[in-house]
Amino acid sequence: FRGLVAETSARSTKRPLEKQIVIGRGADMRTLLVRVGAVRADDEITGFVVTFDDVSDLLSAQRKAAWADVARRIAHEIKNPLTPIQLSAERLRRRYLKQVVDDRQIFQSCIDTIIRQVESIGQMVDEFSQFARMPSPVFRRENLSDLCRQAVFLHRGSHTHIVYDVAIPDPALYASCDGRQISQSITNLLLNAADAIEGRLGDDLPVGRIALRLRTDGGEITIVVEDNGVGLPVHDRDSLTEPYVTSREAGTGLGLAIVRKIMEDHKGRLLLEDAENGGARVSLVLPERAVENDPAVPQEGERGQIYGA
Repeated sequence: FRGLVAETSARSTKRPLEKQIVIGRGADMRTLLVRVGAVRADDEITGFVVTFDDVSDLLSAQRKAAWADVARRIAHEIKNPLTPIQLSAERLRRRYLKQVVDDRQIFQSCIDTIIRQVESIGQMVDEFSQFARMPSPVFRRENLSDLCRQAVFLHRGSHTHIVYDVAIPDPALYASCDGRQISQSITNLLLNAADAIEGRLGDDLPVGRIALRLRTDGGEITIVVEDNGVGLPVHDRDSLTEPYVTSREAGTGLGLAIVRKIMEDHKGRLLLEDAENGGARVSLVLPERAVENDPAVPQEGERGQIYGA
C-alpha cells in the first residue's frame, strides 16, 4: 500500500484516491476497492485514512448478469437454424442414400457427420440457455446418497474405460436442497473428470480413475470428485468458475460456472484443489444443520440422516 499512499501524497486534489486491488492466496482471491484520503492541517499532510470495501461478490454478480445476457442472445441466434439443418440432412439420407451408387459410404459418413455436429451444437446451445435462465433452487428433502449413486451409474455406462470408486456412508445422508441442481452439479464434475482423463498425453498411461466421496465433516456435507487426469492449471485457477473460461478446446466454459452458481444459491462452496497423486480434486461443500421435528424427516421404515442448508 506504500504506492497508494505515495500517489495520494503527490496528488494536488483533495479528493480521495480510489483503486481496485486483488489479494488472496491460491484460489481464494478477493477484489477490494481501496480509498486513500490525506488528512491535512495547514496544507500539510498529517496522516492518511484508508478504507477497504470487498466488492468481489458485486463484480461477480455484474459479470454473471452480463454473460447471461450474452448467453441468451447466442442461444437464440444459433438455435433457429439448427432444426432445418438437421431435418435437411436426414431428408437427404432418406431420399438419396439408395440412389447413390458411387461413394455411398462417403455420402453416409458426411450425412452422419452433419447430424452429429448439429446435435453437438444443440447441446452447447442448451448449456447457454441453462446458464441464462438458471432457476432459483426449490428446497426439498433429498437423498444425497442416491443422487451420487445415480450420477456415477450413468457415467459408468458411457465411460467403460474409466474405473469409478465410490465411497458413500451408511446410513444414507439426506439434505434440504434442490435435488435436480445438485445432481446436475455432480454430473458436471464427473464429465469434467472424464474429459481430464481423456485429455492426457503420452504412452503407457495408468488406468483412468474417478473417485466420488460423500462425507460429513466439521458441520458441513462434502461431495468430492477426484480424478487422475491432466489436473488444474497452475495460474488463474480462480477464473475457471467464470463463464466462458475453459482449458479444453471443445468446452463452452459454462460447466463450472453453473456449478458455482448452484453452490452460491445453496449457501455452499465450490473448491478446486490438486489431487495428491496428480489430477484434480473438486468439492461441493454444503452447510449442514440437523433438522428436528421437520415434515421432511425420513418416513417410518427409512434409515438415514437429514441435513438442511
